[in-house]
Amino acid sequence: MIAALICAAAAGSPWILYAELTGSVDPGSGAHLVEAIHEAEDRGAEALVVRIDTPGGLLASTREVVQAELSAHVPIVFWVGPPGARAGSAGVFITMAAHVAAMAKASNIGAAHPVSLFGGGSEPTPPAGKKNEPDTMQKKMENDTAAFIRGIAERRFRNVDWAEKAVRDSESVTATKAVELKVVDLLAEDLPDLLHKIDGMKVELGSGDARVLHTASAEIRPMTWSVKHRVLHALADPEITFLIGMLGVIGILLELFHPGTLLPGLVGVVCLVIAAMGLQMLAVNFGALVLIALGVAFFVAEFYAGGHGGFIAAGAVCLVLGSLFLIGHVDARFYADPDFGLGWRLALPVGAATALIAGTLAWKLSSSSRSKLRTGAPGLVGEVGEVRDALQGGQPGSVLVHGELWRASSQEELESGARARVVAVSGLQLQVSRASQDASTS
Repeated sequence: MIAALICAAAAGSPWILYAELTGSVDPGSGAHLVEAIHEAEDRGAEALVVRIDTPGGLLASTREVVQAELSAHVPIVFWVGPPGARAGSAGVFITMAAHVAAMAKASNIGAAHPVSLFGGGSEPTPPAGKKNEPDTMQKKMENDTAAFIRGIAERRFRNVDWAEKAVRDSESVTATKAVELKVVDLLAEDLPDLLHKIDGMKVELGSGDARVLHTASAEIRPMTWSVKHRVLHALADPEITFLIGMLGVIGILLELFHPGTLLPGLVGVVCLVIAAMGLQMLAVNFGALVLIALGVAFFVAEFYAGGHGGFIAAGAVCLVLGSLFLIGHVDARFYADPDFGLGWRLALPVGAATALIAGTLAWKLSSSSRSKLRTGAPGLVGEVGEVRDALQGGQPGSVLVHGELWRASSQEELESGARARVVAVSGLQLQVSRASQDASTS
């Protein structure tokens, strides 16, 4: 249906930017929505329409999206769809912050009570004989979040009381009830129905200007996900992030209990950095630089404690992941935005080439350290020379080795012209033994 609308749009007619949010609200999806708002503003779109179906997400990412919505200079339209979709938890905030909020029938919105990442939100069981007192931090978080959603509802002239109940009591309602309670503005079965119903609506932008929407016959231009945001969104899924974080902890513990195994420790460090980025404990750009720095550090470590390739593999993974997290908006032609941008065609080859170069240098260094010394006293051991002055009765004589005449002794008698093999070096005197006649003389 969307493709048909795009083809049917006339050249020069109004156009809207279309984005989608499915899954959690996290650093990846949140940054994608903020980028979509800025894209619609910069390119002069008639409106930004976002289809949303989310169970919720991180409050920090939610605040970033809401701030961008409330100060946007382009109409923002959120549609909870298709039928059966939901705007849960964080989805309530970003849906109510839009200039126009719509829902498909059989969808629902609500249940926005804040909880910690690892569960919680309920009051602890009090000791015997004492009253139940709510956790101070949980109460602070609840009050702050309630004030946050009240401010959004007041700004968009929506139902303030219900918005607060959604936070404090986890209240959730159907689409029909949401329209009745003035939580959202209208019902729309699909995208064409939405564009038809909001055509002619008047919205007030963050700058104070009013705009009348012309969307009935507008062209739809999809907003593509950047590689950076797509990777972040995939890694920031709460279940995946939790598993990555636990894998990192297990790797570090294995390294502590079995020092020198290296691989568990390397995997643990990388996993913990990625998990910290997914949980917004570490800024994405800073985390990307940490990964790149770790990659370089692993390459250097291969020269000093490597030889098995583990550091090279870990360094290549860190370098590629760090580069991907720094990628800006990328389309099918792999162009880079003026602010910052890298493409797969650059990140992967650079990572592979760097790993190959570092691996080759490490292999050469390792081979050199294992090779036999060719100079000095250690380089003489095992070499075969020619006896010049016979070695008889335990008396020392002379042996020609490496073109030099050395004083030598032997436990056996060696006549002049015999082949002698160096078995030890003591100061400036050699200890030799008889060598076979076919042994080459150096």
